[in-house]
Amino acid sequence: MRSIFALPGFRAGQEEAVSAVLQGRDVAVLLPTGGGKSLCYQVPAMVLRQQGKGTTIVISPLIALMQDQVASLRALGVNAAALNSHQEDDERKAVATRFLRGELDLLYVSPERAALESFRAWLTRVPIALLAIDEAHCLSQWGHDFRPEYLRLGELRRVVQAPVIALTATATTRVMDEIMAQLSMTKPLVVRGNFARPNLSFAVQHMRTDAARVQSLVALVQAHMGTGRTIVYCSTRKKAETVS
Repeated sequence: MRSIFALPGFRAGQEEAVSAVLQGRDVAVLLPTGGGKSLCYQVPAMVLRQQGKGTTIVISPLIALMQDQVASLRALGVNAAALNSHQEDDERKAVATRFLRGELDLLYVSPERAALESFRAWLTRVPIALLAIDEAHCLSQWGHDFRPEYLRLGELRRVVQAPVIALTATATTRVMDEIMAQLSMTKPLVVRGNFARPNLSFAVQHMRTDAARVQSLVALVQAHMGTGRTIVYCSTRKKAETVS
């Protein structure tokens, strides 16, 4: 934390997740956006690398997030790279060569690439220290339409003998159970953060008619005039025009 990431200490939930991974346990992490989920696998990735355990594979659905994290890690002197569809062939080949030589600390890939038989064959040729599944709620039955390859990530456990850490900011208890089942996690540690935000509140008012809804909306907008923006959701375009 200090020597590479220049951070004085852990945020809530991070230390438990890191310690469990370093003990070889599977971990399911549910932390709010901005809660520092990436450090839960980046820190153990560096420790395991120093211990000679190999490369950490990070599976992420977002190319922009991959690129951002790889750039940040490289700036800290970490040997990180990504394989994605936006790269030229020469760049992908160079990353593949570095990975197969065992030169990478972390390799970021998409779920689609992780599902390829050719990629899984690579995993048998290089020591793998940790599998990190980001945006893990996509493993849930309700999320697989978004990225169906997520449902095949559990198959990696037959290829790689390494702990798995699954991370998300969006999951109910049922979805967390689905994530752990899909990844065949064995007695995983479940880390749940506090999602309460003192600057946010949530309330529901039941209205019987559209006229009552509009009247309430007008009152709310007038009460908060000049303090910020208001977003109004409507079920149809016609209704949106009427309310406007």
